[in-house]
Amino acid sequence: MLDTPLAELMATDDERAEAVELNQLAAASPAIRRMRDVVAFVGGGRAATQAGNLKGADLVALSGQLNTGEQVPPQVRSIDDLPDTAHAFRWAAAAGFVEWRGTKIVAGPLATELERDPLAAWLNAAITLVEHGLIDGFRQGWRKTYVELLDDNVTGLLVGMAEMPGPVPLTVIEDSAWDLVSSGCGYRRDDKAERGHVVRLAHAMIAQLLDLGIVVRDQEQVELTGLGGALAAIAASSFDDENGELDLVDTDAESLLLCCLEMQPDEAKAALLAWTQARPADDAAQELCEALLDDDNPDLWRLGLEALSALDPAVARTAARQLQAHPRLSRLATEWLHQGSTLRRRSPITDQGR
Repeated sequence: MLDTPLAELMATDDERAEAVELNQLAAASPAIRRMRDVVAFVGGGRAATQAGNLKGADLVALSGQLNTGEQVPPQVRSIDDLPDTAHAFRWAAAAGFVEWRGTKIVAGPLATELERDPLAAWLNAAITLVEHGLIDGFRQGWRKTYVELLDDNVTGLLVGMAEMPGPVPLTVIEDSAWDLVSSGCGYRRDDKAERGHVVRLAHAMIAQLLDLGIVVRDQEQVELTGLGGALAAIAASSFDDENGELDLVDTDAESLLLCCLEMQPDEAKAALLAWTQARPADDAAQELCEALLDDDNPDLWRLGLEALSALDPAVARTAARQLQAHPRLSRLATEWLHQGSTLRRRSPITDQGR
């Protein structure tokens, strides 16, 4: 957060006018209005559960104040009984607008920014949601395995929209999402049922972007707003300046592997090597193992095991032995241990581009 609102830092009248306009758009976005409502509801403090959530009666009251329209069960046992309210509360907490302190839920360290500098608050809220996932962030329950893959592609979507002249047809976004999922998860291109699921998720992403004021929709087209252009510029900064590829060094292991599956072999090898070298071998091995256990894509399993080969051999063998204990991964982990090297015969890295 800046100590001084952005508009006051601009050197020219035109720059100040643009910053003021963005500030007004941010303050008026539905998401920021909802964050203000959450902070106002918390007020001087509300009783917290042992897990740091609001209690049942307060959850019901907050749901009404937010006008979520969700059906309230006769007895609210947990925050997840009111998923839309839970989403708003968890988002506000992750963004620092509210926090759990002792036995109370109180206004967080960034709550004042909602009024003092709405644009800074908006950027914080938007980046927080993108990092946690437009679809999966702050939600509980079963999800399609490729939800995280779609969430991880949001920055690419924003950058791509910024590079396109004029509005973007929704069909382009739908097709792009299906291309990503079908190629990344091995679905047939003509699988209409699965494509239908992906299209619905793509529309859910657009709904979140509309809620944040990142895009506007006109019939079957969407276009970035000024706020969306600002966020796209920030997203573009996560790409390597020289070759336009994602800088994956700081990402989590599963996102790394999913992105590497879409790369050419040399690019994937370089990304895996950079990622493993940027952290202690034990930490890298643990993250890779957790990613493999959380995913059900055999190609990702093979790629993750190949990534182990970039680590200290003793650490890599220990991790592979741990994976041997899991039925889904036992055969591949055993094969990796017997070979003592990368899975050359069936590796996604060596097989791509043939």
